[in-house]
Amino acid sequence: MPAPEKSSVSITIRIQDGIARITLDRPPLNVLDVEMLRQLNGALRECDETSVRVVVLTSALPHAFSAGVEVRDHRAGRLDAMLSEVRENARLLLTLKPVTIAVIRGSTLGGGAEIALLCDLVLAADDTVFGFPEIKLGAFPPVAAACLPEMCGAPRAAAQAGLVTEVVPSGQLAETVDRIATDLAARSGVALRALTSATRAQRAPALLRRLDAAIATYRATVGPSDDAEEGINAFLEKRAPAWSHR
Repeated sequence: MPAPEKSSVSITIRIQDGIARITLDRPPLNVLDVEMLRQLNGALRECDETSVRVVVLTSALPHAFSAGVEVRDHRAGRLDAMLSEVRENARLLLTLKPVTIAVIRGSTLGGGAEIALLCDLVLAADDTVFGFPEIKLGAFPPVAAACLPEMCGAPRAAAQAGLVTEVVPSGQLAETVDRIATDLAARSGVALRALTSATRAQRAPALLRRLDAAIATYRATVGPSDDAEEGINAFLEKRAPAWSHR
């Protein structure tokens, strides 16, 4: 188990009765900076044990799962570190032994929405705002670019497209996830691990190949571009961006 929570800790983990509950807790919107992504990936590695049958990813905040990756971490000096942690997060979620459940509510945007896409099940409160606004910053979401083509043949609502497993009233979200996680944790661990392995065996390698291609494109074209720097500056300065004409 991790050390007692400190002010710098944005991720907590509690493991009990075969269920690992990983909680994002960085007010006000669980923005994922490089350090928080590292903490999340460390917590996921702790869960990759046969004694853990279900991993629940949730938020301590009432109005947000995560508003996405820290904008400043898209700058050239931190871009490689950020993309490396995003790639490792995808690898972990696609290859963990336990069943993974994302419990989302409120702002679930960009990198936060991408985490949900990578989980086996997604339970969404009816106040969830799900989206990928990176293009407004002169960027794009690499995990979504890898995942969405296989999940959405055409633009559809999130539930219809299979992006979420179930939408429930916000007040019933905690009860619903507890019921589902407890039910799954009571099943045969051997059978659950075999099921996750079988269902991910073909999907994970293909998705990771597409993700690597998306990240390579990002590093080669978006990262060093003037538009990327302008998009970040405009966001931080709260003004409209002035894009290049290329």
